[in-house]
Amino acid sequence: MAFPQTSSPSTKIQLFGPFHKVFRYTDGIVPNVAALIYIFAGYFGGWLFLFSRHVGLFILGILLLAHSMIISAYFFHELVHHTIFRSQSTNARMMAIISWINGGCLSYLPRAEKKHLAHHFQKADVISFDFRAWLQKHLWLAKMVMLLEWAYFPAVEMLMRAVMVIQPFTQRLPHRYRVLTTLIIRGGLWFGVLWWYWPAAFGYVLATLLFITVLRFIDAFQHTYEPIVAAPGTPPPDIPARSKTYEEENTYTNLLSQKWPVLNLLVLNFVYHNVHHAMPSMPWHRLRQYHDHQYMKETKPSQILSFRQQVIWYHRYRVARTVTSDYGNLETGFVGAVGVSFLTVL
Repeated sequence: MAFPQTSSPSTKIQLFGPFHKVFRYTDGIVPNVAALIYIFAGYFGGWLFLFSRHVGLFILGILLLAHSMIISAYFFHELVHHTIFRSQSTNARMMAIISWINGGCLSYLPRAEKKHLAHHFQKADVISFDFRAWLQKHLWLAKMVMLLEWAYFPAVEMLMRAVMVIQPFTQRLPHRYRVLTTLIIRGGLWFGVLWWYWPAAFGYVLATLLFITVLRFIDAFQHTYEPIVAAPGTPPPDIPARSKTYEEENTYTNLLSQKWPVLNLLVLNFVYHNVHHAMPSMPWHRLRQYHDHQYMKETKPSQILSFRQQVIWYHRYRVARTVTSDYGNLETGFVGAVGVSFLTVL
């Protein structure tokens, strides 16, 4: 599908100067620069507000910090798909920088990129750690996790992040010293803030929990794939070939709003998930336009989930999804996925 041009390519090149040599798409220069400014200004501005003794500014700091991490995570996802920059080296450097904001720096980034792209190629949710099997062996911890999940605390996601730190050492993975260095730096900075002004450290914890909760809510209802375990150092799993029809029928567009689509920018249009899977190299700033003008003519209405229904499912199955690997379906109930974040890769 051709997108309307507001000016000729030569005019845009003159307008943006050297930027067109940096960014992959000319029409992505303004939205991507704006996103980057928001990520860094929101992150450091959020931290600044956390040191305010005014309650309103403190709460604003939590929200701003959390949302800058959310946008950084989905910008990181765009970097994985190479939709931002022309240069692979620029892409890799920005991926490393952004990962320090959203915590993805604890992952081995080349594997994170490879694993997520495999998600598209294999049409499966491949996870690095079988937390369900592990919980079955540790029943008292399983009960604690289920209790926390019942209380809406993202216990499974925190478990996955703990494994990201521990498993490189138990399996003697090559990047274990980088994980240790990263942990020392991040932990040292947080304890320094805790010693200097503990409310700011506490506010950062709340912002992080909010950030993780939003990401896992979005992840929960985008696929009805079955989870497949592919731990580091083990033979690759045997995944049957799946067709594009299978992918389409097991992928869902989980919009925050159909009436006010601008709200979907709150998660960088990641919720236009059917379009993203149909065209993985399409940048985030084009997804809505393609969805509205092309995809809606071809898709089944059942593939588009209402926000209200997502909230109901998230609440109803918040404990069940921690113990079952069956994501369910629209007819019997969409249990949803958990622990499948592209940021938690060993």
